[in-house]
Amino acid sequence: MKLVFVVGPTASGKSALALHLAEKFSGAIVNCDSIQIYKRVNIGAAKPSTEDLVRVPHFLYDLVDYPEEITAGSYRKMFFEKIKELESVFPLVFVVGGTGFYFQAIEKGMYSVGAADATTKQQVLEELAEPDGPSRLYEELRSKDPVSASRISIRDHYRLGRAIEIIRAHNKTILEIQNEFQDQQKPFPYPLLKLGMNVDKETLLIQVKDRVKKMLKLGFVSEVKSLLEEVNETWAPMLSVGYKEVVQFLKNDGIKKELDL
Repeated sequence: MKLVFVVGPTASGKSALALHLAEKFSGAIVNCDSIQIYKRVNIGAAKPSTEDLVRVPHFLYDLVDYPEEITAGSYRKMFFEKIKELESVFPLVFVVGGTGFYFQAIEKGMYSVGAADATTKQQVLEELAEPDGPSRLYEELRSKDPVSASRISIRDHYRLGRAIEIIRAHNKTILEIQNEFQDQQKPFPYPLLKLGMNVDKETLLIQVKDRVKKMLKLGFVSEVKSLLEEVNETWAPMLSVGYKEVVQFLKNDGIKKELDL
């Protein structure tokens, strides 16, 4: 069996390409997106449609439910267990998603650092919830780990929080941990091809706007409103791009009343 990584920015057409190729070559699709692996979050996660699931077998979607959360390390374990099951079934497996850290975990392994303690995690979550919390945490990240700061958006609260947790819990930057790990890396166990989506910025912006409009028409705001009745807003998927913005929108009572939400 051979693996194909399909990578690229949000709304660049990764899923459509993977679906087309998997159907053409009798392959399967395996999720490598940190949000699509969760249950309950659907519209904002841009999960495969019912029609897509009929066309091609999909794996590692809708597996983790509230209040559980998944790390890159636990995802990596799930990934290789699933790939082992698929080895004799599909000639090609297309791995598609928007989480670069997960792709890295699959291909290069994971450095052996434990998760942050509960106190550190809670402290970071509380700071993220403060009005100026994300900006203060981002400045902390820039001062202590500028390399990671250059790769993480201040709006990506989930990855920002995880990076700060690692620094505070282990007193090391992510790059330092990666460098320590390099000597332990093992060769990737399968033939691997990487396909990258190359979309110019102007076109990509149009596609992102079109996707957001489609999500809103499908009921994205209502989905988040219903979720908030059952899950905590600090649950990992609710901190992801898209969901956290709608959460903030719903917190604005004036806008809620105006739109009769």
